[in-house]
Amino acid sequence: MRVLQIVPHLPPPYEGVGTYAAALAGALGDGTGFLVGDPAWSGAGGRAVAARTEGDLLAGIGDAGTVLLHYANYGYQRRGLPAWLVDGLARWGGRLVTVFHEVWASGPPWRSSFWLLPAQRRLASALARRSEALATTLDLYAGMLHPWTEGREIAVMPVFSTVGEPAAVPGFGQRARRLVVFGGAGVRSRAWGPFLPALTRAARALAAEEIWDVGPPLPLPGSLEGIPVRPLGVLPAGEVSEILRHAAAGFLAYPPTFLPKSTIFAAYCAHGTLPVCAWNRHPADHPPY
Repeated sequence: MRVLQIVPHLPPPYEGVGTYAAALAGALGDGTGFLVGDPAWSGAGGRAVAARTEGDLLAGIGDAGTVLLHYANYGYQRRGLPAWLVDGLARWGGRLVTVFHEVWASGPPWRSSFWLLPAQRRLASALARRSEALATTLDLYAGMLHPWTEGREIAVMPVFSTVGEPAAVPGFGQRARRLVVFGGAGVRSRAWGPFLPALTRAARALAAEEIWDVGPPLPLPGSLEGIPVRPLGVLPAGEVSEILRHAAAGFLAYPPTFLPKSTIFAAYCAHGTLPVCAWNRHPADHPPY
């Protein structure tokens, strides 16, 4: 095996980092394999660690020549402290390339991230020092990692559309008056929950004739101020691409600073779909994991 990608999860279910890694494998070729960091995962296309321990990580890596780690610390441990992963890779002697989708979190004192920040920072810095090559999705993250790179370049690469990038897209005036809400359950729950007023305003401003919801099932209203809501469920990437290519706009509840790490935002942009983004401006806001 030429490259082994380590990921928190693989689809299904839809999950941003895993879907990104799966799409990347298509470009890397047939010599790419997957090791999933969730022992409970049992899907196709990869294998999961038997347990979240250093020993089981090393056994899962096997004779891989290069490991491409997708680091999203909360994906590998519920408090964002995947010591088993970082310490195991420190013991492994092969070539490690790390894409930092997350680095460490922060927040007010009533959140655990406030108290766990030093430990999360220590793990991320150890991983940065261990990696032969580093990439991340945000300039912000590159700045956080810079003190531990010893002059090595950090590639800053916003994520790409994981449902394809059509060669040509119709203009706004040629599109259906349709608003799409696309993504995993978590991000869409925000759209249909705390950001429902913003979604309603967007539909009204666009004079939307219908709203299509694409992703894992959620409890949805039958209509929004008289605008029909159509739940489509999880669809193949090609079908999602066609839906986005003909929709006027797509809605996303996500902090603007972190949009370069959103595969949903990337998909809207790649298909010429007008992105409508909503978020609360509050000092405690941090990227949703």
